[in-house]
Amino acid sequence: MKRKSISCMVLMILLLIGSVPALLFATGNQEKTTNAKGDAFDSTGKLVSSPATIRILMTDSAPQPLKNYAPAQQAIFEKTGVKLDYEIVPFSSYDDKKNILLATNNWPDLAYIKVEDVATYAPTGIFQPLMQYVNEKDMPNFYKFWQEYPEMKKYLLDGELYVFPVIQREESANGYGPVIRTDLLKANNLPIPQSFDELLQELAQLKKIYPNSIPWTGRKGTTQLLKTTSYMLGSGYEQVGIYYDFDKGKYVFGPASQEFKAVLATLNKAYSMGVLDPDFATTTSEQLESKMSSGRSFFFLDNSGFGVNYTKALRKLPGNEDAVLQIIPIPKNSFGESRAISYPKELPGRFYAVNAGSKNIETVVKLVDWLYGKEGSDISNYGKEGYSFEYNAAGEPEFKMDYVEKFRDATPSSYYAIYSDLGITKLNFSMYACNTKTWFEIEKMLGNWDSISDEYWKIVANDKAYHSPVINPSLTIEESERTADILMELNTMLAQEYNKYIMGLEPVQNWDKVIKRCESMGVRELEQIYNDANARAMQR
Repeated sequence: MKRKSISCMVLMILLLIGSVPALLFATGNQEKTTNAKGDAFDSTGKLVSSPATIRILMTDSAPQPLKNYAPAQQAIFEKTGVKLDYEIVPFSSYDDKKNILLATNNWPDLAYIKVEDVATYAPTGIFQPLMQYVNEKDMPNFYKFWQEYPEMKKYLLDGELYVFPVIQREESANGYGPVIRTDLLKANNLPIPQSFDELLQELAQLKKIYPNSIPWTGRKGTTQLLKTTSYMLGSGYEQVGIYYDFDKGKYVFGPASQEFKAVLATLNKAYSMGVLDPDFATTTSEQLESKMSSGRSFFFLDNSGFGVNYTKALRKLPGNEDAVLQIIPIPKNSFGESRAISYPKELPGRFYAVNAGSKNIETVVKLVDWLYGKEGSDISNYGKEGYSFEYNAAGEPEFKMDYVEKFRDATPSSYYAIYSDLGITKLNFSMYACNTKTWFEIEKMLGNWDSISDEYWKIVANDKAYHSPVINPSLTIEESERTADILMELNTMLAQEYNKYIMGLEPVQNWDKVIKRCESMGVRELEQIYNDANARAMQR
């Protein structure tokens, strides 16, 4: 009796001083209730009756480093009783580490994966099938999105769902676009170029005026150069060469098309004119930022939103107070067309798979659905109420000025520094995720939103050259295995060819020989597989 009294006394002291959350001592089956937001909570007021830890395999990113137990994750724990424990792997080695962990089935409760991983690993049984939860009872928040975006059915593999997709919240779409020093164009009486040919001519003129410059630079080497330019120049590339061509209305393997010769011809022209960075094949993200922010380079064709931050850095340099890096409308290619693909507004192509061997599957499902809801989304995009945000009279979250002010001069930007500090938004673990919404709000609070920003988003919004991207269809297991084999052989061969043609070591007309080699490796079969799969998806 005495021992029991002492135990009770210790328990009461711990609860009173707050060193141990009261929810630690919840036992037995708890009666579940539903809050006003539709989330299923038990009688403790939490998603779970006793505290749980969910481990997640995540990748880091240069602008927004991750950390464990940031304020948003603390708030998630306080609200739900679920602690998020990240296993953080650098972006440069993430795919290798992820593939090893998945292949050996030695991975956490959740993992950030690519949609291509589904066909590779789902047949092994390591991913938890999820369609059983996609209903109004088990996942009411996600079920609403499932009904709102029927194109998500393309994520199904043989009728089963193996990933939870990130959905974007009030996103403004931009994408890969041409960004140039418009102040230098104006100073040297050069008009906004209307075609890629005019663009190269004007960059060549700037090279003569500023002989130590590297007019056009980029990042991540040849693959990124092809990803960002190919569609605009008349063909396409995306991740591995296969892409949906809106003009043709079908999937095409870009490098095996006649139009791809126009891509190589333009890039070769830029290289031979001394306009394209001579180190294009090995450039890094850090080198792109350095060259653009220092004024050594005048043009890039990549994520056009980078230009706003580069302008701010440029203006800190003496003599560059009026510098402007601004997007221009998509120039016409050699076929007389202006065309581009924007980033997705609703479905950004970020996915999380659940470990079928996890002991926390029920908890994962509850938590993920809560994150799709408003309260979970508010926390995972604004942080901790009272610390980094407050609710306004309309019930919408707003960042607190005293918190935001701490990051006024942060690099690479105030908003990325805030995202990293709080553990929020799309590049962290947020299922209904902000990116531009919170970015705009932070910049306007700090007074960083200026006429350049307004002009940028107006140019993008008004440029009719942009298409919204399509979701690639899911392939059967057999199709996935076959396409993987074809793509591996194709891209291994092609990786040795691109630079020869861009640098002029081989004449562009010889690319027909490369196309024939692609055809001997099954490229037309590859295209047929994708188009057949797309036809199936459209019939659902």
